[in-house]
Amino acid sequence: MGGGTQPKSSWDQMQTLEYNIGRIAGGLDLCRRYSLSQGMQSIAKLSPYGNLGMDKMRAFDAIRGGGCTSMAREAEKLLGDKDKLLDYLKAKYDCSEGNCVER
Repeated sequence: MGGGTQPKSSWDQMQTLEYNIGRIAGGLDLCRRYSLSQGMQSIAKLSPYGNLGMDKMRAFDAIRGGGCTSMAREAEKLLGDKDKLLDYLKAKYDCSEGNCVER
């Protein structure tokens, strides 16, 4: 994906996954894959790292072709575990005041 959109090396595995969910959500929106994007955004918005990933993708408006196809495949895979992800994120973060923070 676009340069400058990589997770920080200091993040743990779950922070990186949350960030990548946000990147995929933002990228799918640019690819006009709105239903997949909407599903991923509902998860990404529950995490500060997911929100950051979505924000980073807003700078890229020329994602097409293979990039869109690979993001769609990854989204479908992640959405297969959507309930587990939602349970984890809702337990870990409080997003009630707009910005998600750890509980």
